[in-house]
Amino acid sequence: MSGIERVKEFIRKYNVKAEVLKFESTVETVSTASKASGYPERRILKTLIVFADGKPYVAIVRGDKKLGFKKFAKAVGARRVRLAKINEVLGIVGVKPGEVSPLLENILKLPVILDDSILEEETVLVGGGSLNHLVKINVSELIRILNPKIAKITA
Repeated sequence: MSGIERVKEFIRKYNVKAEVLKFESTVETVSTASKASGYPERRILKTLIVFADGKPYVAIVRGDKKLGFKKFAKAVGARRVRLAKINEVLGIVGVKPGEVSPLLENILKLPVILDDSILEEETVLVGGGSLNHLVKINVSELIRILNPKIAKITA
């Protein structure tokens, strides 16, 4: 099953209040997603796979911010933090970087850390499981589904 089909199935299975958006152009970066959608970068969320002391985590940050490795380490009680490599992302989530969505079954198997600055937004766009899809969702709904730890993890 393709990434977008897995996202749509996740939305159905968990009764997520969200809207899948399809774009002619690719939306795999915050910049391209912002241009295609008309949403400012702060309302486009990045879903990152991060290793902390060798254990995989999900970090969700606003598009206008960067993950702070020291802050992430502090939030999860780890000493060493690094971003997952391309093959690791594919192995863990089943899609490539640029296609990662927080609305994938494999995400629920990992601890999720959501940057506290996201709480400043109401409606956001997240990855949709393909290079041409995003999902429009309220932050409160995203929190309901993911049950993340909320912490300051951006630089």
